[in-house]
This record gives sequence, C-alpha cells and structure tokens, in this order.
Amino acid sequence: MRLRHVHLPGLTPYLRASAIQEHLVRLHLDHKASQSTAPAPGPVLLTFQTPPTYTCGRREVGALSHEQKAHLRAHRKAEFHEALRGGQTTFHGPGQVTAYLILSLREHNLNARTHVRLLEDSVIGTCEGYWLEARTTENPGVWIGPSSNERKLASVGVHLRRHIASHGVGLNVTVKLWWFDRIVACGLPEKKATSIEKEYQNIEPDKGPNAKALGPTRVPGKCRPVLQFYDNPRVMRQVADGLANQVASRLSGVDGRVENVTEKSIRPGEVHYP
Repeated sequence: MRLRHVHLPGLTPYLRASAIQEHLVRLHLDHKASQSTAPAPGPVLLTFQTPPTYTCGRREVGALSHEQKAHLRAHRKAEFHEALRGGQTTFHGPGQVTAYLILSLREHNLNARTHVRLLEDSVIGTCEGYWLEARTTENPGVWIGPSSNERKLASVGVHLRRHIASHGVGLNVTVKLWWFDRIVACGLPEKKATSIEKEYQNIEPDKGPNAKALGPTRVPGKCRPVLQFYDNPRVMRQVADGLANQVASRLSGVDGRVENVTEKSIRPGEVHYP
C-alpha cells in the first residue's frame, strides 16, 4: 500500500478543500457501513493553500460573537469558517501548507494520541530536511527555538469519526506572519508564530552564484535540498512533497512510498463544491 498524495496548486477555497476531505471521509464511512470484504480505502494526504482564512476548532463552534468574527474577517480581507477539528482558532492562507490526512486509524495501528504524534513527527522530519530543528513542547503544535523564545511553526488539529481521521496540520512556509496578530495562538499571548522562510534568516546564505538560494548548499558528508523562496509555487510543492514522504515513512501498512495523484482520480463522478 502507498500513501496517495493530492497536491492542489495555487489557492484553493477552504470550502472546496473541505468538500474534497468530506468526500474521502465518506468513502471510509460507507465502506465500514457496508461491511464489505473488499479492501478499505487507502490513506490520502491532501495538501493545499487557501486564500486568507481563519477557522475555529469544535470547542469554539457557536461561541464566537459577531464582533469576534468581524474582527477575524478583517474588513472582508479574510474568511471565517467553523471546523470540527480539535484546537483553537487558527489561520490558513497563502504561504502555508495545509495538510489533511484522511485514513482509518485501525488500518494503520493508530490511536488518537499516536496519530497526532505521527503528524508532529512528520512536520519535524520535514523541517530537519531543511536544516531546521523543530520540536514538540507541552503546548500543542510544532515549535522552534529555545524555551525562552520558542516560536510556533505548525499547528495540529484533527477530527475523528468512527476511527476515521481527518484534518491535520498547517505548516508555515512563506506565510505573512502578521495574519497571526489577529489571534492568540494556542491561547498563549506571549508566544509568536514563525515560518520556515523566517527561520532561514538564521542560516548562513549561499554566497555563490545561486545567491538567492538561502541556506547551506553543501555540508560535509551530507546533501540536503535548499529552498529557493523567490519561486513560491516550487517551494510550496517541495515542502508538501517532503511532508508526504515523512508521513509515508511512518505509516504502518504503507511501504514508505508516495503516489502523487490528481484530485479527479480520487473522486469518481462529479462533486459539486459550495
């Protein structure tokens, strides 16, 4: 079994991505309800970027006031949607790889805790591939920097329904960080968000002919890719592919390989998005 990876290029409206996710979840639920002896649907990682969008977690559904929602919409510069995932209000937008992992926990010997840990470790492994030492802390998400100045690099929030997992992570790559000033990440006002691009500023840039390529191009005994932030579509796809490879290497029952597929290939028939 391989992990199927669907990467949506450009900007995808949040409701469209949610509809694709719900379609994949429904395939799992219908299979369980049918009690079919046919193989269950395999795992799918859906990666995309949205226009500026704030979402709240299930604990906050129906709890935000009209004024709070208006503040998040920023005079119609951003959207606001309620979600069923865990966690608090967060931001998704251009420059962030949002990754939804849809799978059956039982098919991969996972429970709620180990599933979240797999997502966190996959983000950490992705960052390590680009010379960044990310980690988990007692606070939700993935962080970088010393405890005295730790910065949030990725949010994690999942939803479980009859052991079918959905939602996942939001990994900041080139996102404009001022969008996070309108929310309090994890309910921790003293903590700030960061991005891979911002953290790369602490890495010695290449002084050679590829001067726009930030990060060390050569390290003795090691060879890792360099992110070229001036080519944003390429960077976003590169990070999304790296995350997919990290997930595939950790999923029980998956042979460690990723199959890149199109949106059309995972949804036979016509699906109408909101």
